[in-house]
Amino acid sequence: MKDINIAKNIIALRKNKGITQEQLAEALNISAQAVSKWETGACQPDTLTLPLIAEYFNVSIDYLYYGKDITYDDVYEKVFEKVRNVPNQMSKEAYEDVVKIFGHAHHGISWGNLKSRDTAIYNEPAHISNENGVSLLSGKGYGAILTRAFFESITPDTADLGADLLAALAVKDNLLVCMAIISMSDISFGEVQVKLNLSEEKLRIALDTLIAAKIVIEKESKHKSLGFTYEINSMYHSCLCILIATIEMLRYGLSNGVTCCMGFGDYPIRFDK
Repeated sequence: MKDINIAKNIIALRKNKGITQEQLAEALNISAQAVSKWETGACQPDTLTLPLIAEYFNVSIDYLYYGKDITYDDVYEKVFEKVRNVPNQMSKEAYEDVVKIFGHAHHGISWGNLKSRDTAIYNEPAHISNENGVSLLSGKGYGAILTRAFFESITPDTADLGADLLAALAVKDNLLVCMAIISMSDISFGEVQVKLNLSEEKLRIALDTLIAAKIVIEKESKHKSLGFTYEINSMYHSCLCILIATIEMLRYGLSNGVTCCMGFGDYPIRFDK
């Protein structure tokens, strides 16, 4: 990363233009105190103000950060700059920008094997497979990159953790119930039943199995009419979301002729522990 020094660059631009902090503040319709804080490094201009400063001094936002216009030969730097300029970092727009960048990068290193250029994650699955690992991307918004380095840290301990979890999910009704609970926070017994059209007996068996495996948590609802509600145990929530998405990616990929072609010995899982 290049060195970022917004305070120094704003001071230099202001002095070169021969104006005071008060004059700059007036031009930007902000307080002089705000300009003073920028120049002392107490805070930085927000993402809505940066373009206004750049326009006023007739420079790029890159210049405000780095004191010069940079050439992007660093992918990380380019991504950082792009996403940083989204006004609300937690907005849908910010996430869509990240996904778009990931999609283009992924398809770039998979030799541009997909035709579309105008969507973030393309409708046809892409697949990369070489000595460095395997990466999968689907048109449903799923992306995953796995590397050899990741697998080098895996030991049989992973099987110990996964055995009970996967055993509980191996029953179709159990997996369906998890999918229903993930889709709605604090879902009631009746709501799950309506969603899945399961009999009361089958749903009770599935819930009891998942609760015993500590995958699902049952708690008394604040609303007495709902009785008990259910949620995924937080320690498994991310894992289940990724697992379900991966299964869907597999189903979608197989239906489009995309399979993993990694050969024997490509994943160096350690069995010496």
